Amino acid sequence: ANSSSSTLWCIFRSMLRSIVSLNLWSIASAIVVAQQEPCTTECAAKKMVFEPVQLPAQPNPPNWGASVSVFRPGDDAAIQEEIARLSAGLTDREKGHFSAERRAFLFAPGTYAVDAEVGYYVQVAGLGRRPEDVIIGGERGIYVDAMDPGQAGSLDTFWRSAENFRHVGQQGFRWAVSQAAPLRRVIVDGDLELFDPTARVNYASGGFLADAVVKGTLVLGSQQQWLARNVELRNGATGGAWSNVFVGCDGAPSEHVVANDAEDEDEPVVDEPRVSVVGATPVVAEKPFVAVNDDGTYVLVVPEILRDVAGAGDAPAAEVSFEDVFVARAGEHDTDDIQTALDAGLHVVLAPGVFDLDAPLKITRPGAVLLGLGLASL
Repeated sequence: ANSSSSTLWCIFRSMLRSIVSLNLWSIASAIVVAQQEPCTTECAAKKMVFEPVQLPAQPNPPNWGASVSVFRPGDDAAIQEEIARLSAGLTDREKGHFSAERRAFLFAPGTYAVDAEVGYYVQVAGLGRRPEDVIIGGERGIYVDAMDPGQAGSLDTFWRSAENFRHVGQQGFRWAVSQAAPLRRVIVDGDLELFDPTARVNYASGGFLADAVVKGTLVLGSQQQWLARNVELRNGATGGAWSNVFVGCDGAPSEHVVANDAEDEDEPVVDEPRVSVVGATPVVAEKPFVAVNDDGTYVLVVPEILRDVAGAGDAPAAEVSFEDVFVARAGEHDTDDIQTALDAGLHVVLAPGVFDLDAPLKITRPGAVLLGLGLASL
């Protein structure tokens, strides 16, 4: 049994290493960090200036391809049905866990009453400039339950994201995930649960919450290795196992460690952190995001870097018209297409999909943004 478990773990670890996902923030943020001088909130009036592009203007609105669905206020029942249909394979643990399918569900500004489960390799995002521009309610609204409630709980509920909306679901907001499942730029009217208390096995281990307001209680439950950055916790946080970290958060719990008694009497007793707190975030390089104008055209919003930030709030940002953004679609655009766009001065947004590259992408231009939608993978 031990040999079998070890073999399975090795296979699983190898599969994980083979996947490089653009978690909707990491690459874009890193690139923006490289070209900006950090500033304080006093520099709010300062705007970034991008070099003019060298290629003809790109279409705006862009051609997102079939892996992106854009919804507008109207028939909530039809929207809910469409999301369930398109993500049926990705909310199935057996089919979705290592699927090559990717999806992004984008909501134009307005109010919705939609219950939608977020499956593997799915992004749900509002298209407003501020989270409150898109309000999603219903009985549950957007949610994630444990994908394996009978055995692993949420321990393999990976690879999904949500951002840029206000959640007003009647039952609160459940985001029961473990790793590679960022939640950011959200306003939660009720409680935010980071584990699934209805699952027979309700383990959850790891995640990321940033630039958010939780009006209810942050319910950690069994969650561990969770990072909250610049979150306003109006009713505090409860529960949590090990290594939960709060950076620049208002209303964070008190920092404390717990003595971990060694099983062997000859081993020393080691203090292990249960909660770690940093008062202010030294440097914030927030992820760029997509917004839509009233006329249906799109902009890429690129927040500026801020320093020593506590609490949630919007950073000043530059807006780049999608005339200056190349949208790459897996199966249609290859390495040369993406590299040519970058070299010509365009920013690049990857539509959801798996891009098989035959060479590394070289980003040499300061300020270039490479942003993945729907857990786009290289």
